[in-house]
Amino acid sequence: MNSSLLKRITNIAVIALAAIGIVFAFAFIAGMNSGLDISFYLVYVMIFLVALIIIGFTIAQIVSTRQSLIRTLILLGVALVIILLAFLIAPSELSEVAQRVGVSTGVYKWAGTLMNITYIMFFGVIIALIGSLIYTKIKK
Repeated sequence: MNSSLLKRITNIAVIALAAIGIVFAFAFIAGMNSGLDISFYLVYVMIFLVALIIIGFTIAQIVSTRQSLIRTLILLGVALVIILLAFLIAPSELSEVAQRVGVSTGVYKWAGTLMNITYIMFFGVIIALIGSLIYTKIKK
């Protein structure tokens, strides 16, 4: 994406948000209680729009070159394999504590999946750290 186009879009967004902020600031100073309620909704809308813009620019940057697209697809594939593996090894039967608390089997399965993802990622980082240390020692 062209950097001048990006700068123009950013400048327009900043000016629009500043104008909206000034209007709500005057409404708040004037003592309009509804201005405060509306500003909460405005904050939610702005957070949603910022998230959409960030995701959009990220996707545009990923698709811009073939090499970054391939790397991203490989990383997504590895992430999906880790999630699938963690889901398959997660327990399906409720434990005694889960039964007493009243947790459903679906929630229990996904909680186990998330714990397994955490374990897999933790041990993956440890293995990568040890491998990196060994590689740097061998390279010297």
